[in-house]
Amino acid sequence: MFSFFKLSYLQKYLIVSPLRQFIIIRDSAIMNNHLLDNLLSPRSIALVGASPKKDSNGLAMYEMCKIDGYKGEIFLVNPNYSEINGIKCYSSLGDIDSCPEHVVIGIASRFVENIFDQCIKIGVKAVTIFASCHLENESHPTLIDRLNDKALNHNINICGPNCMGFYNIGSKLRVASFPSPENFTEGGISWIAQSGSAFGALAHNDRRLGFNLCVSTGMELKTTASEYLRWALKQQTTKVVGLFLETIRDPANFILALEEAITQKIPVVILKIGKTEKSAKMALSHTGAIVGNHSVYQAIFKKYGVIEVDDMDEMAATLSILSTNKTIFSGKLVTIHDSGGERELVVDMCEDMNISFADISQKTKNEVSSQLEPGLVAENPIDIFGTNNNYIERYSKVIEYLANDRDVSICLFMANPRDGYWYAEGYSEAIKLASKNTSKILVLVSNYSLVNEEKIAQDLLNHDIPLIRGTKNALKAVKHTLNWKKFIESPVKDLKSTDNQNIAHVWIEKLKLKSRFSEFDGLKMLESFGISVTRFELIENKYELLRAIDKLSYPLVLKTAEDINHKSDVKGVKLDLNSENEVLKEYQDLNSRLGPKALLMEMCEGPIEICVGAIIDDEFGPVIVLSAGGTLVEIIEDSTTAVSPISPQTARNLLFELKISKLFKGVRGNKPIDLEALCLLISNVSFMISDLSNNLKELDINPIVCSEKGAWAVDCLAIGSKH
Repeated sequence: MFSFFKLSYLQKYLIVSPLRQFIIIRDSAIMNNHLLDNLLSPRSIALVGASPKKDSNGLAMYEMCKIDGYKGEIFLVNPNYSEINGIKCYSSLGDIDSCPEHVVIGIASRFVENIFDQCIKIGVKAVTIFASCHLENESHPTLIDRLNDKALNHNINICGPNCMGFYNIGSKLRVASFPSPENFTEGGISWIAQSGSAFGALAHNDRRLGFNLCVSTGMELKTTASEYLRWALKQQTTKVVGLFLETIRDPANFILALEEAITQKIPVVILKIGKTEKSAKMALSHTGAIVGNHSVYQAIFKKYGVIEVDDMDEMAATLSILSTNKTIFSGKLVTIHDSGGERELVVDMCEDMNISFADISQKTKNEVSSQLEPGLVAENPIDIFGTNNNYIERYSKVIEYLANDRDVSICLFMANPRDGYWYAEGYSEAIKLASKNTSKILVLVSNYSLVNEEKIAQDLLNHDIPLIRGTKNALKAVKHTLNWKKFIESPVKDLKSTDNQNIAHVWIEKLKLKSRFSEFDGLKMLESFGISVTRFELIENKYELLRAIDKLSYPLVLKTAEDINHKSDVKGVKLDLNSENEVLKEYQDLNSRLGPKALLMEMCEGPIEICVGAIIDDEFGPVIVLSAGGTLVEIIEDSTTAVSPISPQTARNLLFELKISKLFKGVRGNKPIDLEALCLLISNVSFMISDLSNNLKELDINPIVCSEKGAWAVDCLAIGSKH
C-alpha cells in the first residue's frame, strides 16, 4: 500500500493515477450503496450478551439501544435466558428468523470468534466488538489476525475491537455497553475518536455541543477513522467533523476523505497525539534530525486545510463555532467587553496570536456611539460597561451594529455569564436579541473557564449561539475559523508537470547505484534541475586546482570532498580565500590531513541562511522541510513542512512561518533579501523532490545563502532509498 501510494502521489501532479482511479471506483461501490449504513444506521440489530442483571453491561447494552427511541428491530441473544424484560431472547444468532443487519458482540474476548463465525454463516455485514480480543498465551495467527482475515474475506465492517461503540443521533441509536447521559443535543458535529476516553469526554460531558454522530473506533480492525470520516461527510446534517487520532491506518483513503471535505466545504478538526515521536528512518541528515513524525502530518494537514488543535478544550471551542448554522463571512474579529481591563488583556493575546481586529466603519461607530454612556468610545475592541439602565437593549444594539459591519466575520461578547445572577443572565438575553438581526456568527465568551453557566449555555445553544469557556479557547477557535475560511476561499491551483522527466531519469539511475551522493554529485543534480547553485569545481590534485582557480572568481571557498559528514568539525572548510597562494596553501593542508579530493567554490555571502530539505514519508510521500540554515539548523526549533511539490507563493507563505522571517526585510544595515529568487529556488527543489521521490530517501541543502542579489545552494546531501 505504501509504495503504491507514493506512486499515486507522484502521478497526482503529472497524470491521473491508476491507483487513484481504483480507490475512487472502490469508494463509489461502498459509499454510494451506503454499506457503512449497515454499521451506523442498521434497520435491525442483534445484541449478543444481553442480560437482565441490574447494573450489568448486558442490560446497559439493551437500555442504551432503546433510550433515544430507535425504531429498528432489536434481537436479544443469550443462551441463559428465554426472555429479558418481556422481550424474547434467542440462544444463538442462527435461531433468529431473519439476518440482523448489525450484530453487537458484548461478551468476553474468548467467546468472540465463535460469535463472529456465526455472523459469517448467516450473512451479517456489520459487527461491533467491545472486547479487546487479546488472549493469554496466544499462538500465531492471533485472534485479532484471524478476525481481520475473516472480515476482509467476507467484507464485514467492524466497529472495534476494544471500542466504546457509537452514537448515531440521527438514527436515534446508541451502541454501547455502559450507561451514558440522556438527552443528547442533536446538531452538526461528527465526533470520531481513536481513544475511548476522548470519545466520552465530549459526547458525555459537554452539553454545549450538538452531535449527529459520535464514534469510538477502537483498534479499527476493518473499518478505519478515514471511512467514518467519509461516511460523515455524506450526511446532510454534518457541518464539521472532529477527529482524535493516534495514527492513520489507510493514508490514501484519508487523503481522499480530506479532498472530499474540501469539495463539500466541511471543516475537519484534528487532535493528533504522538507529536514527540521521532521516526527512526529520519536520522541520516540535518533534515531528518529536525523533523519528527508529526511534522509530516502537519504538512498533510496544511495542504488539505485541516484545523489542528492542541487539546480537548480547543477542540470543543472550535467545534462549537464551526457547527453553528450561521454563515462564516470573510472578515475579521470584533470583541465586546464589560471590562476595560479584560479588553486590554484580549488585545495583548490577539497580538501574540496574530489575530487581527476588524476596522469598523464610521457609520458603525456612529451607530454604536448612540448606545454608549458618556466616557465610552466606539472602537474595536470596545468596553460597553456602564450602569444597568436598559442595559439588555443597549448591549444588544451594540452587538448588532458591530456584527453587521462589513469588515466583521465573528463577534465575541466577552463577559462573565453565570447561572442565577440576573445581570449576568442579561448578557445572554442581549446576545439573543442581537442574533435575530444579524447573519454573522455571535459567541458569548466566559473570560474564566471554571464558571457555572450550564443553563445559559444550553439556552444559547437552542438559539444557535455558542458559549465558550475561557478567553484563550475562544480566541484560538476564532483564529482557526478565520484561517479555514481563507483556505476554502483560496483558489486551488493545480501544479503543472515540469519538463524534467529526462533529467530525473538520469538521476534516478544514479540513485539506484549510489546509496549516498557526494556533495559534488548533489550540487550537479541541483544544477541540472535549474536550481541556483554557486559555481564550483571538483579537484583531486594541485594541477586541477590551478585550472579551477582560473575558471572562478574570488573570494573562494575550499572544502574537502572526502566522505566526511560534518566538514567544519574537522576543519575541512576554508573560507574567504582571495589569492592563488592562499588557495594552494589551504589545499596542501586539507590534502595532508583529509585527502586530495576537494571542492573549490565561489564564495556566496548573505545575511540569511536557509536549509531546504526533504523526507520521503512511507505513508504520505515527499515532504519538503524549510528551516533556519547553517549551524542553526539543529540548534533552534525553527522549521515548517509542506507536501511536495509547492508553488513559489506557497514557498513564500512557508518562509514567513519561520522565526527568522523577521530578518528577511533587512535589519542592522542589511538589505532585504531577494525573496522572489529564494521562493523560486524552493519551488524548483520541491518539484525535483517529487520527480525523484520513489528513489530518494532524504535531501539536505544546507545552507542556501540569501542576499539582496539572489539565493544560491552551496551544499547538498542526497540519500537514496536503498540506504
